[in-house]
Amino acid sequence: MVWIFLAMIALGMGLLTLSLPPIHAILKALNDGELYTRWSRLRWLIVGFIVAYGLYAAIRYTTVATPSDLLGGLILLAGGFFVLAVARLSALTTQDLVRITALERDVVRDPLTGTFNRRYLDSRLEEEINRSRRSGLPLSTLMIDLDHFKGINDRYGHLVGDQVLRHVGSLILSQVRLNDIVVRYGGEEFVVITPDSGLDDAARLGHRLLRHLRDHSIDLPNGDKLTVTASIGAAVLEEEEGRTTFLRRADDALYEAKRNGRDRLCLAGAAVANSIA
Repeated sequence: MVWIFLAMIALGMGLLTLSLPPIHAILKALNDGELYTRWSRLRWLIVGFIVAYGLYAAIRYTTVATPSDLLGGLILLAGGFFVLAVARLSALTTQDLVRITALERDVVRDPLTGTFNRRYLDSRLEEEINRSRRSGLPLSTLMIDLDHFKGINDRYGHLVGDQVLRHVGSLILSQVRLNDIVVRYGGEEFVVITPDSGLDDAARLGHRLLRHLRDHSIDLPNGDKLTVTASIGAAVLEEEEGRTTFLRRADDALYEAKRNGRDRLCLAGAAVANSIA
């Protein structure tokens, strides 16, 4: 009878021990944050239970005499099964959630620049327009196109062209707010959606981006330094204006900047004279 009791306790301790690797996998997936802290505490709680199982066996094994005395060991064994099942199920669920999150990120992110892609813009811009209508707060956009990018590709090759795009994408991301939306619109063109920002706010951001592009040259593999400039068009959402018209006006302002010498910003519906960076 005693050996059956001790075997149940030992098996329960083994099951609890087997639950630790799935929890370790969960902690590895979470990496940091509040959930990480809670799962880490649970791991140590399970370690405490393993020790408690051993202490219980040491205290009780001398008093086991009848089948009814095995009830405590049976309950602890069932507890070990339960903890192991929950730990494994939680680990599988966490892995699936991490995989789904990664897939969703890949679907909406441009792999080269780390910015959002055009597919994401199509849905997100509609949401921001609706939010702007409800709140009455302004919504602005910047349309950014790199100057002479085709010449860079022709002269240095597409690998350098990709380096330039990564550089510009990183620079833009470093200058915007957390709630701004940066999109690689296509080729060498980027769009920045700035919620709760009027045209003046968007223009200030655009001028800052132009200055940073000029001030931060790119070190090329051959030792050359390449300075990239851009032309920018800015527009603020008007009443009853849809997504297509909103972006088209910013695009028109962008090409106005191109026609007037590049390396500058033009405002939709504003004179070019006061829009040079």
